[in-house]
Amino acid sequence: MKKILILSSILLSILGFTSCSQEEIETYKDTDNIYFSPSVFPIPVSAVNILTDSVGLSFGLENPSIIEKTYKIPIRVQGKLSDTDRKVKVTIDPASTAIEGTHFTLPENIVMHAGHEVDTIAVKIRRTPDMKDKSMLLVLNLEENEAFTTKMKSKVINVLTQKKMSFISFKLTFDDKLTMPPGWFAPFLGVFTAKKFFLMCDLMHLEPSMFNQKLGSTGLSLPDVQYYQNFMKRYLLDQKAQGNTIYEEDGTEMFIP
Repeated sequence: MKKILILSSILLSILGFTSCSQEEIETYKDTDNIYFSPSVFPIPVSAVNILTDSVGLSFGLENPSIIEKTYKIPIRVQGKLSDTDRKVKVTIDPASTAIEGTHFTLPENIVMHAGHEVDTIAVKIRRTPDMKDKSMLLVLNLEENEAFTTKMKSKVINVLTQKKMSFISFKLTFDDKLTMPPGWFAPFLGVFTAKKFFLMCDLMHLEPSMFNQKLGSTGLSLPDVQYYQNFMKRYLLDQKAQGNTIYEEDGTEMFIP
């Protein structure tokens, strides 16, 4: 009896394996959709990974010598890969306030490269004087063409507010507004001014964007900030002793507590 049960179990296992091996794996048969990847796959924004259809950038904490930067927006295909490059159709939404050729430029040809599931749209952003007073908005839309469809439209991300996130529209806002960054410790460094900030960074070879972190982060510990304070105070006193008093843009003498 025991032998019969064992033989039966073996026979059932063989039949099950044969059935599974003959079963065809269902393949993707729909059209190839193009969409903005950050709305489905999280990206790092302010040290937190989030799903988003918009990103804000600023030149405010960049050295004045930086006059342009490139932001790469990830795009992704839902469907099969291709062994040839495929053109991606991108249009500028009328809601945009940024002017092409003045505030930004797009690549002449935007493609999903051969063998790629993910690629990027490299937007070159230019630093212009009017960005000190107002933020620019650039909205890019993915459109259907001979290579891709755009059946992925949007999804509701907040049931209460009915706020939607778009898969085929992406917003970039950018400006050159300089406000006191979170890493500026006024009790040690005094009132924040652009001239003092960039002078300090130049003299000590500090990366301005470092101050966009919270106090206590790398380079912004209490001993670090005390060192910056003492260095700047000594520099200003030395310059004044040599008859070269450093003044702020408004004509007042630069001051470190």
